[in-house]
Parts: sequence; structure tokens; C-alpha cells
Amino acid sequence: YDDPDYVRGNFHINTGFSWAGVRWCCTAFYAANWHPLTWLSHMLDCQLYGMRPAGHHATNVLLHSLNAVLVFLLWQRWTKTFWPGVLVAALFAWHPAHVESVAWISERKDMLSTFFFLLTLWCYRPWKESRHGYVWSLFFFALALSSKSMVVTLPFVFLLLDHWPKKEPRPWRQLVIEKIPFFMLSAISCVLTVMAQSRAGVVASLDRISPLARCFHVPLAYWHYLKMAFSPIHLAVYYPYENNTTLKSVIGPVLLLIAVTVIAFIFRRSRPYWLVGWFWFLGTLVPVIGVVQAGLQGVADRYSYIPFIGLFLIVAWEICAAGQSSRHARLLATAGSGAVLGACILLTEKQISYWQNSGTLFAHTIQVTGDNPLAHVNYALYLREQKEFDQARAQCEIALRMAPDYGAAYLDLGQILVLQNHLDEAVRAVTRAIELDPQLTEAHLLLAQIDLTQNAPDRAAEELAAELKINPIGPNVHCLLGRVLAMQGKLAAAQTELETALQLVAQYPEAHYQLAAVLSAEGKTAEAIAHYREALRLQPSFPDALNNLAWIFAANARAEFRHGTEAVQLAARACSLDGFKQPMMIGTLAAAYAEAGRFSEAVKAAEQARDLALTQGDKELAAKNTELLNLYRAGRAFHEP
Repeated sequence: YDDPDYVRGNFHINTGFSWAGVRWCCTAFYAANWHPLTWLSHMLDCQLYGMRPAGHHATNVLLHSLNAVLVFLLWQRWTKTFWPGVLVAALFAWHPAHVESVAWISERKDMLSTFFFLLTLWCYRPWKESRHGYVWSLFFFALALSSKSMVVTLPFVFLLLDHWPKKEPRPWRQLVIEKIPFFMLSAISCVLTVMAQSRAGVVASLDRISPLARCFHVPLAYWHYLKMAFSPIHLAVYYPYENNTTLKSVIGPVLLLIAVTVIAFIFRRSRPYWLVGWFWFLGTLVPVIGVVQAGLQGVADRYSYIPFIGLFLIVAWEICAAGQSSRHARLLATAGSGAVLGACILLTEKQISYWQNSGTLFAHTIQVTGDNPLAHVNYALYLREQKEFDQARAQCEIALRMAPDYGAAYLDLGQILVLQNHLDEAVRAVTRAIELDPQLTEAHLLLAQIDLTQNAPDRAAEELAAELKINPIGPNVHCLLGRVLAMQGKLAAAQTELETALQLVAQYPEAHYQLAAVLSAEGKTAEAIAHYREALRLQPSFPDALNNLAWIFAANARAEFRHGTEAVQLAARACSLDGFKQPMMIGTLAAAYAEAGRFSEAVKAAEQARDLALTQGDKELAAKNTELLNLYRAGRAFHEP
């Protein structure tokens, strides 16, 4: 799902801190979002933990725990009561719907934005005593918005809190005016979010989802979230948008929403937490309720992270109020609370098990949501990673039977067909993907990779040029184009493309490697060595970079670049990583031994390289190693002319 874009395949993030990366975090409209603080938090995790997922998960768990503590402290501070705050915090901490926000690395933004959302509320009450509280509140709100824009409704939450827990005596107009800076920050965040999502093409047009369909969707979505809150079973990572709803299906949810709203108004004085909790739930869901539809999902578990606090308020205060009438009632309230929390823990534990890996996650999603093309495609990607290509292909075909115009499914099918070496079928699938969705990224890139497999660099260059029109800031596209131009002998143009890739992502090992190869071909050996070293710093287990650098140190024409001892170390590591299966790398090791004066070992390595080349049918490489073998037997190292 989003993890490759957010962390795993994001070169700006997964190589740790760099000034170029920080600049990208603050300026990029990427993955249909602008949330610099979220990017920086992922970058910090990569700096601390690398690609070890345990550390990333630990950060999410820590943030969720801090949020639960803050929820308790806020309500305890505002209401001067203990047990209602405990119950609200416990429901927040253990509700099954919140598993998605914590277990999914990409949803760091949920917990980070909520953390600053809660700190903003913490500073809210001190406004009355000190200007510093106001400034800190604005500061934390800005941090919350730069983590996830869903918190834009926080100024409205302020207005609710002016009603309860502490009724503000001042007129509403004055209360609204003091919050204008917060509304302005919300407006700026809304503009930036719309720009990011529009550029990514994820905002659904009125042609795709009509105004009437959106109106029908709103009460149905609220109804779904209420069921999720009070009956959290059959939860899934993705719920398809239902675009064919009828008036009949909407009547029940509309009547329920009206009824609860009326109850909240009736209780606004005797039980003010009903009004605050209910409108907290309704209001904080507004950005994602479907009026402006971004993405393909109808609803999402992760969107409940802040809104459910409002429902938990009503539940907690009603339970505690019911327990005040008598000792017997108090025992019943305590037992009821324990039963509810125990059920939450058991359901949450079960929900966590579905997040074991992408296979368990999307298999469960398919099971509980019915027709779900996106889930089938993502399950196919998991099966592809497990090298179960036939099953992966079957999942893509199921998705296409459900949604024949699903361009991404054709693209993923094409990737699977490439791995099965069905290249002609793959080309047809990817071509169909482009016909259905001309702006689909990586489709032309995949065609270019197929062209390279078929030794057609000219066609590959054309496909990459088309990809750059769709994705001009794709470092992988510039990198592959640089490689293609080098194959065509256009070294200057290749160098330009590779340098562009590195301007986009400074810590890109493949781009450093390809640029080093181009510079070496241009005779710029010192610069080539520097880029090979940088590629190896970023990716120490890079066999081709190890091999090429070892060859320079072993056989370069200029003596100042030759270092026999280091050449042996590099070449030996390259061969070891590759399992001594490539005769070319073993031949490099032989040349390194010779440069280091270890001729007997050079002879053995050259013989091994020759024999392996013959076994693999590469007579030209075998002949080259035979020629070098005679040189090593004579006690001479090989140096390029």
C-alpha cells in the first residue's frame, strides 16, 4: 500500500538525514500530501533504525501511548474528575479501529498530528491567564497541520470546549474572533492539501462521483463509523467507495443522525458532554466524510483516530454518571466498563494479527469486504514478492473481472508477466494500462525496462521520455535514462541525466554507480572512484560497484589509481556476495591478486573464471581469461592500455 512511497522505496527518506532530504520534506507535494513533519519523522527513524521495521513500529507505539496519556491528562485537568478520563483514555488506547493507525508505518501522520493536536488543546485553557499559552497553542497547531491536514477542524473543537467542560461567559462573537489565527492556519493547510491532491490526481471529479452520490454517501459513512465504534468487527484496511447507493438505503442513517443530534441538544445543559462529544465526532470527520472525495476509499479505520474521542466522552461520562446513584449501580458500572475494555483488548489483539504482513492483511480484507479490486491487486503484489507468480497473476485477473477499467491492475499484471518472462503479454497489459490511465506513473518505465531486456535502447529512451512528461521529478526515471543514453554512447547526455537524478536524491546508490561507470568511460577516473565509493557507502553490499571499483584499482592504466590490496578486498567481497557465480567478477579478483603480487592465487582465480565462462557458454569471456591466465603465470599483472 503506501509504505513503499512513504519509506521503503522513498530515497529522499530511507537514506536518513541530509540537507537535500530536509529541503524535499519541506517543499514536496508527494504521495498526494504536504506534511513535512511526518516526512521528517520517517527520516529520523531511518537515520536511527535503517530499514529494520521494529524501530519504526516502536515509534508508532510510543506516540500512540503518549497520545493516550495526553487524552487522560486533558480531561482530568479540565473536569477535575479521574475515572471518566481514565475510561476515555483506555477506550482510545485499546479500540480495535485504532490498530490501523498504529500498525501501519505510513499512518505515522495520524499519531503525530494527534500528538500536537492534543498539545494544542493542553495550551488552550492558559489563554485566559497568559499570552504565552496562546502562542504555544498556535505553534503546536501549526505542527499538527504539518503532520496531517485532517486536524483543520481543531478551531471548531475550541468552540465546543467553550461550551463544556467550562462554560465561557463571553459572547460567541468574541470567542470566534480570538480563534481567527487558527482558522487562517486551517485555511492555508486546506489550500496546500487541495494543491497536493489535485497534482496527484486523487481528487474525484463530479463526473466520477456525482453530487447526489456524495450527499447519499455522507450519512452512510457516518453510520459506518458509528458501527465501527460500537461493533468493531470485520474491520479492513480498505473499504471500496459505494457509488450506487439509493435513497432507501440512506433514510435509516439520516434518521439516526437527526435523532442523536436532537438528543444532544435536549441534554445540552443537563448533560453537556453529549453536545460536545457528538459534534466533536461529526465535526472532526468532515474533512474525510466524502464531500470532497480524495482517493478511492469510502471510509477508513484510520480516520476514526481523533473523531472517536467524542463518542468515548459520551460513553465514559454516561457510565460514570450511572454509577453515582448507588453502590449497586457503581458495581454494575465498574463491571460494564471492565467488560467493554476487555472486549476491546481481545478484538484489538485479533485485529493486530491481520497486520502480520501484506498477505494476511489483504486476504482478510478480501474476506470481509466482498468485491474489492484494490485488495486483490495488493494481495497479488504480496504473492509476487513471495515468487508465487501464478497465484499473483490470478489475483490481478480477478481484480480486472471486477473492474475492467482498472489501469493499475493491468500495470501490476504486466510486472508479474515480466517476472514470468512473458514479455509480449506484459507489453500488451502495460499498454492497456496506459490507455485506461495515461497519467499512470511507472507504466512507461516498465516498458522501458522490457525494451532493455530485448536490447532495444532506442525504444527504451522513447518510453522514458514519455515517463518524464508524467513524472519529471522521478529520480529512478532519470537514472534509467542515463543508463540507456550510456548504452547508446551518448555519454555527456547520460552524465546530465544521472546528475539530475542525484540533484533530486543525493543519496541514491544506483545513480552514483551509473554515473561512476559513465565517468570511467569518459576517462574521468578520479571522479568515477569518488562516485563508486559513495555508492558503496550508501549500499555496502553492492556487488557491481565493488567489482568495478576493484577493476580500477587492479588494472587502471595510470599507476596512481592502482591499489592491489584494496582491489583484492573489494573483488573478494563482490564474489562472495554473488556466490562466486559470475566469471567476470572472479576474473576481476584474479586481476586484483596479480596487482597485489599474489600470482598463484591469480592463476587459480583466472582458471576458475575461464572454466565457469565455458560452462555458461561465454566463449569470448573464456578466451579473455585464458589470455590473462598466461600473463599471470608469467608473473605479470594486467593493466589497461
